[in-house]
Amino acid sequence: MASSTTRLAEILSAVHDLGSITAAAQHLFVSQPYISRTVKEAEQELGLQLIDRTAKPTRLTYAGTQYLAGLEKIQHQLTDLDQTMRELAQSKSGHISIALSESMATQILPDLGSQFLRQYPQYHLDIHEMPSLAAEKAVTDNQSDVYIGPKSPNHSEFFYRVMRDQAFSLLLPADSAFSLPHIENAQQLKPLLAQPFIGCDLQMVLGEITRDFMAKHHLFLQPALTLNSLATIQQLVEHGAGWTILPTPPVTTARVIPINARLLTYQLIMAHRTSKENTPEMTAFLRVAQRVFNIDPVQQTKHRDD
Repeated sequence: MASSTTRLAEILSAVHDLGSITAAAQHLFVSQPYISRTVKEAEQELGLQLIDRTAKPTRLTYAGTQYLAGLEKIQHQLTDLDQTMRELAQSKSGHISIALSESMATQILPDLGSQFLRQYPQYHLDIHEMPSLAAEKAVTDNQSDVYIGPKSPNHSEFFYRVMRDQAFSLLLPADSAFSLPHIENAQQLKPLLAQPFIGCDLQMVLGEITRDFMAKHHLFLQPALTLNSLATIQQLVEHGAGWTILPTPPVTTARVIPINARLLTYQLIMAHRTSKENTPEMTAFLRVAQRVFNIDPVQQTKHRDD
């Protein structure tokens, strides 16, 4: 197919440029009957006239002009595809796609992504930012190679490695009257239940974790607002809109009250679906991540969650 479309594109282009089937045949070093037959076969297959043979000079019809443009576009795509396949065959390039939330990307990608691209410039890195539950699904549905984010309590079908354990904190406006220095017991949150709660949307794994924690301890509230962006939630709290529970932020003007890790924590994981073997690109990305997170590869365990 590639050969026939290439030849037809050359014929139509020559007719367009030279205004004559005879001149096109001479330019392409083929016979005039060959050009006429090739064009006629294409016209019969398409049910459209590609060349206006009554015009002087001979020219393409509107359909012929559109068809030539389409054929040239296909040729460019085939050329690009051929080059990509050659590079892959010669191990000069590879591809890895990462699915994670926007908040997680902001936290870890500047360091992780830049180190990976510097060390492996031959690999192409695709980043897909989406709510973390959608990011998990993108990996299990074979739309992305690797998920980076909180480990969900309700989903599986992953091989995963724990990159770090992450603590949570209670975030309140700076002028809040709530006075405890730390949270050791979930019931200590009861005085806040009547105040506006700014929560993570349930499209986020962190939203699931927070919801399950509150339900487990029979702490029921109606969030005033739920969002996918941790940064926006934090900013709303800083401006006095309400309180929240988030992974402990490195910098904030809100009051931060640590929650005991025995009470509430989560694991940041790097995962791929159980039906997929590690590719060289995935292995390379893992090695860089282990260095960024100061993980000894020998000590890190690969878990299966199904």
